[in-house]
Amino acid sequence: MELGQSGTDGVAGNPGGHQSHGGWVFPALLAAVLLVAAAIAFGTRQGGPRPTAPRTIGDWTLSAEPQGNTASLEIDFGNGARKHIAALPWRAGMTAADLMGEARDFRPGIEYTQVGTGDSGLLTSIDGLKDEGGGGRNWRYRVDDRYGEESFCLEPIEPGMRLLWEFAAGDYNGGRK
Repeated sequence: MELGQSGTDGVAGNPGGHQSHGGWVFPALLAAVLLVAAAIAFGTRQGGPRPTAPRTIGDWTLSAEPQGNTASLEIDFGNGARKHIAALPWRAGMTAADLMGEARDFRPGIEYTQVGTGDSGLLTSIDGLKDEGGGGRNWRYRVDDRYGEESFCLEPIEPGMRLLWEFAAGDYNGGRK
C-alpha cells in the first residue's frame, strides 16, 4: 500500500501515525455504563427509596382514656417487639377473654383469633402472628406473672391486674412439667 492511501489501521493521513480520539471513546463509554449499572444494582439491593408517608389502615379515632377500674394488657411477640395497653376498662366478672375483647375494640387496638369458647377456648393468633403448633412457638398467657392454667376464656381478671401474652417455645407452663 502506498503512503497517503487509506488502510485498515486507521492511521492514513494522520501525521505521526497516532490514532484519533476514537480510541478512548469506547472504554470511557463502557466505564460510564458499568458505573450506572452498579449504581442501579446497589439501589435495588438496598431496598430502593423508602416511603416517607406513614401507612394508614383506615380512618379511626382514638378511644377515650378509661375511667374507673382498669386492667392492662401486654403482648410480647418474642423478637423484642412488644405492645402495651396500660389501661383497659374493667368490669365485675371479667375474664382474660373479655379483656382481649376490650383491647380489640380499643383504638389503637389489637386483632386476635380464637377457637372454641369456655373451657375449650384457645387463642391462636395475635395481630396475624399464628401459633406454630407442637415443637414451635405458641401464644401463652400470664396474669400478674402467674402462668394461666385454664382456658383464657375462664381466667378471672381483677382491677389492676396485668395480662401478658407471650409468643414463645416450650410447653405452656413456661417449661414446667
